[in-house]
Amino acid sequence: MELLRENILDLIRNSCSSHLELNVFNGHIIVNLPDAEKDFRSIYNKVKQEIKKCIRQHFPDRDEELLFEIRNCSWNCSFKLGKTTL
Repeated sequence: MELLRENILDLIRNSCSSHLELNVFNGHIIVNLPDAEKDFRSIYNKVKQEIKKCIRQHFPDRDEELLFEIRNCSWNCSFKLGKTTL
């Protein structure tokens, strides 16, 4: 389980968004945006789509859910990628 999360962190850093600060806390993958964004919602949607695309391309078959939390100053939104295998 932890190995998958570590592999996903490496994937995001190397293939998706190298400018994001990434951590794992309590089973969640925490994505900290580097700067205070005035339009958090659009940045959140962009980062979310980028991460989802990258993970679906490189980890199409997963037997566990992945929980993401995107943070920026006082803003905080989360999303989940469900299992893809039976």
